[in-house]
Amino acid sequence: MKPLKFPLITITCAFAVGIIAQYYWKIPFSILLISSLFGALLFGFFYWKSNKKIIQNTTFGIVVYLLSFVLGMITFFVHLDSNKQNHYSKQTFEATNSIRGVVQTPLKPNAKYNKYFVTVTSFNQANVSGKLLIYVPKKAKIILHSGAEIWFMAPVYSIPKAYNPYQFDYANYLEKQNVFHQVYANENYLKVIQQHHDVDYFLENLRNSLSRSFDIHHFDAKTKAIVDALLLGQRVEMDTQTVTDYSNAGVIHVLAISGLHISILYFVLVFLLKPLKRVKFGNEIQLVIILSFLWLFALLTGLPASVTRAVTLFSFISIGNYFNQPKAIYNAMAISAFLILLFVPNAIFDIGFQLSYAAVLAIILFQPFYKKFHFTKNKIGIYFIDTILVSIAAQIGVLPLSLYYFNQLPMLFLLANLVIIPLSSFVLIYGILILVLNFILPEAAVFLGKLLSFLIQLMNDYIHWIAQFKSGIITNISFSAIMVLTLYLFIISCLFWIYKKKRKHIVYVLVALFIFQISFIFVKIAENKSSELIVFNDKSSLIGIKNRNTIIAYTDAPENHIATLNHYSRGTFSDSLRIFPMQNVLSFDEKRILIIDSLGIYKTSIKPEIVVLMQSPKINLSRLIKDVNPKLIIADKTNYRNLLKVWSATCQKEKIPFHAIAEKGFYRLK
Repeated sequence: MKPLKFPLITITCAFAVGIIAQYYWKIPFSILLISSLFGALLFGFFYWKSNKKIIQNTTFGIVVYLLSFVLGMITFFVHLDSNKQNHYSKQTFEATNSIRGVVQTPLKPNAKYNKYFVTVTSFNQANVSGKLLIYVPKKAKIILHSGAEIWFMAPVYSIPKAYNPYQFDYANYLEKQNVFHQVYANENYLKVIQQHHDVDYFLENLRNSLSRSFDIHHFDAKTKAIVDALLLGQRVEMDTQTVTDYSNAGVIHVLAISGLHISILYFVLVFLLKPLKRVKFGNEIQLVIILSFLWLFALLTGLPASVTRAVTLFSFISIGNYFNQPKAIYNAMAISAFLILLFVPNAIFDIGFQLSYAAVLAIILFQPFYKKFHFTKNKIGIYFIDTILVSIAAQIGVLPLSLYYFNQLPMLFLLANLVIIPLSSFVLIYGILILVLNFILPEAAVFLGKLLSFLIQLMNDYIHWIAQFKSGIITNISFSAIMVLTLYLFIISCLFWIYKKKRKHIVYVLVALFIFQISFIFVKIAENKSSELIVFNDKSSLIGIKNRNTIIAYTDAPENHIATLNHYSRGTFSDSLRIFPMQNVLSFDEKRILIIDSLGIYKTSIKPEIVVLMQSPKINLSRLIKDVNPKLIIADKTNYRNLLKVWSATCQKEKIPFHAIAEKGFYRLK
C-alpha cells in the first residue's frame, strides 16, 4: 500500500492543526523532537506491515495523521523567530538602543507616520535576527525603500494589545507575522547607511515604475487606487470609504489580488494559448508560459500571501492538466496548502488564507450539485446563472468564517457579484493591456484609458449604491469559534446528503443542525451567567457593568463610544444595552466604586474598595488613601501622563495596587 493513497487533504489538515496546537500549547522542542522520532518509527513499522496487506490498514492511517500533526508542531516551532537563540528579544533592552537593519516591506502609512517592517541585523552591537515594526514621522520627509540598510537609536516598545475587549488585536495580528516589538524613530537619530539592490528593491522599483506609467492618464485618486490594487496588488493609497463600500457590499475580495484574479488570468492564458496544442511540444510550451506568467505576476505584486497561495494552487492545477489529471484539483489544493504552510506556517492564521481555501473547496464540492441548474441554453444566460451559483457556493463556504471574523452578513452579495465579477474581470485584462501600451504606444494607451477610467468609476458607483442600503447588511452578529466548527459540521453533513441522497442521511443533517443550535445556546448561557465591570480604554471616560445579558454603560459622551460598546455587546452575546451619565459612586458585586473626576470632590464617608480617577483631578492622593483606604486605584485614559507617574509612585509607597489604563489597557473586574 502506498502512502499517497491516503487523502492528501486530511493529511494537510492534520499538519495545519499541529501548527495551531503548537501556537497555543508552546511545547518545548525536546519533547517535539522525541515525539517526531517516535512517530517516524511507528510510521516505518506500520508502513512495513501494511505493505503486505491488500486492504488499507486503519492503524497506519492514524499514525500518518499523528505524524503529520507532530511535524506541523515542529514546523511552527522552527519558523517562530523568537525561538532562535540570536533573536534580538534575547538581548537586554536599554532606554535607548542602537539598532541596525534592512527595510523589508513598506506598509500602509497612517496620518502621522510611515511604517515599515525592518529585518534587524545588529542590536546594541550584537549580531541578531528578527523583525521590528518601525514608525518614521512623515514630517521628517524620509522615505525608505525595500533593501535600505538603516541605523537608528530609539527605545523599543511592546506592541500594545487590543485597547478594549473584543476589538481587533493588532499585537496578536503582528505576532503571527513574527513581529513582536515596535520602534518610533527620531529623524535626528535615523540614518540610511546604504541601499542594497536586492530582489525586494528591484521589485519595488518595478512596481513603482509600472504604477507611474499610468500618470499619463491623469486618473483621479480613487481610479488610480483601484488600478494599483487590481493590477499590482498595492492598496496603500486606497481610501477608507471605498474599502468600506466594497466590504459592506460583500465584494471586498475584488480589491485584493487573490484566487479570483489569478483564476481569471489562468483561464485567459489557457484560452489564448490553446492553438499551441496543435504543434510539437505545444503542451510543454503552454505549461511553461502559464507557469512563468503567473509567477512573474506574483513577483510584480510583491508575493503577498493571497497571490502566493493562488498562484501555487493554479500551478499545480496546470501541472495536473498537463498530465491529463484535470480531476486532481483536490490534490492540487492540498499540496499547495501544505507547501505554503511548510515554508510559512503562520499563513494558517491569515484570514485570507482561510477564506480563499474555504471558498475554493466549497465551489468544488458543490459543483456536481449546482451544475444541474442550467435553465437556459443561451451562453450569456448560462454565464450569469453560473456566476450566481458559484457565488452562492463560495458564500456558503466562507459563511462561518465571515460571521466569526467580520460579524456581518451582506445580504446583497449576489446582486453585487453579478455585476462586479464580470466587470472586474474585464478591467483586470483590459488594464494589463493598457499597462503594456503605456510603454510602447502611450498615445493609444491614453485613448483606451478613458474606457478603463469609465469602467472603474462605474464599478465604484455601483458598489457605493449597493453599500448604501443599510438593510442590505446585517451587522454586529455574535459568533464564537465553537459555532464556526459546528456550522461547518452542518455544511459538511448537507454536502454528504447531496452526494448520497438517502433517507437515513437526512438524520445527519438534522443532528448537525441540532448540534449547531446547542452550541449557540451553550455559548449564550455561559456568557449570560457571568457578570463583570469594565473600565474601558477610551479617550473619554467609559465604565461598563455587565450583569448577565444586560450591559449598563456610564459615560458623559455616549456618541464617542458607539463602536466600543457595539464590540463589547456583540462579544458578550448581550441582549440589552443601556447608557447613563457618569455617576460619582457605582456598585458592583457588593463592591463600591468611587468615581473622582476633574472637580476632585468626594465624600470621605464612602468606604469604597475601588477608586477610579478620571479627567486629571487635582487631589492629594496620599490623603485620599488615608481617608477612604481603597484596595485598588484605577486611572483611566483621560488623565495627564505626568500625573500617572506621580500617582503610581504614591501608590507604590502606600502599597496600594495601581492600574493605569493608558499603560496597562482596560481593567476588568469579575
